[in-house]
Amino acid sequence: MRHTRNGALWIAVGLVAALGSGATPALAEYATAAPDKPATSVENGLGKLGRGVANLLTCPGEIIRTVDIVSHRDGFVAGSTVGLLQGAGRTILRAGAGVVEVLTFPIEKPKGYRPLIEPEYIFAHGAWQE
Repeated sequence: MRHTRNGALWIAVGLVAALGSGATPALAEYATAAPDKPATSVENGLGKLGRGVANLLTCPGEIIRTVDIVSHRDGFVAGSTVGLLQGAGRTILRAGAGVVEVLTFPIEKPKGYRPLIEPEYIFAHGAWQE
């Protein structure tokens, strides 16, 4: 009985994380202005906040992404060694960028509310290349 409750709890946590990570990039896109009018600082700040939350929620995906990229480029052994280490490092960088963007979303730093890390989102434009 106890294992069933723990399993249900983990399933619920996974669903919330999955739904939240899919919604935050959409919210960030919604917060940006239309191309024909300049964005206000509030819209830019909300976009920065959404980007920061998305990066915090999706940062563990950097490990999977980097292992895959390195494996395709340099082979399986390199992907499972070097790719794993690079992915762990990129996970820390993306999480750090997310924290900074969440904490500083009302401040225009860097100029123009540019992202601190590229790609802006881990799965930006379906890009899986470096």
